Amino acid sequence: MIRKLEKKDKENWVKLYNGYANFYKVAMNKGILETTWEWIQNESHVVNGICFELEGKIVGIAHYRTMPRPIKGQYIGFLDDLFVEPEFRGQQIAQKLISHLKSLSKANNWDGIRWIAHSSNENAKKLYDKIANNTGFELYELKGD
Repeated sequence: MIRKLEKKDKENWVKLYNGYANFYKVAMNKGILETTWEWIQNESHVVNGICFELEGKIVGIAHYRTMPRPIKGQYIGFLDDLFVEPEFRGQQIAQKLISHLKSLSKANNWDGIRWIAHSSNENAKKLYDKIANNTGFELYELKGD
């Protein structure tokens, strides 16, 4: 079952989001977790969270937001984070979460969904290449330090 993340899900979400951070070798701390959870729970904030629940346990999460796409003069959905517990991979959970976002795209009148993938994440890229178009763009980041 796919549904919105709820307050009761925090403990399970923390475990999954820590797994996501560990996968990408990104330092995680209580402050980041609290801020991100607050964003997800705040209806007026731009970050939304959904989960895949299996037998009462959350085994996959996705964070997304509405984003303007000026060159088209339209909004799109942007998938920020997607993580499935390793022992539940191979069950099309990530694909089902993305498919759910596609239905949200239609409901919100977005011009599609976009996301980025790390070049080293071969398993994810295999899925993404099957279900979406690779735009060919490279991601650059200028630090604000």
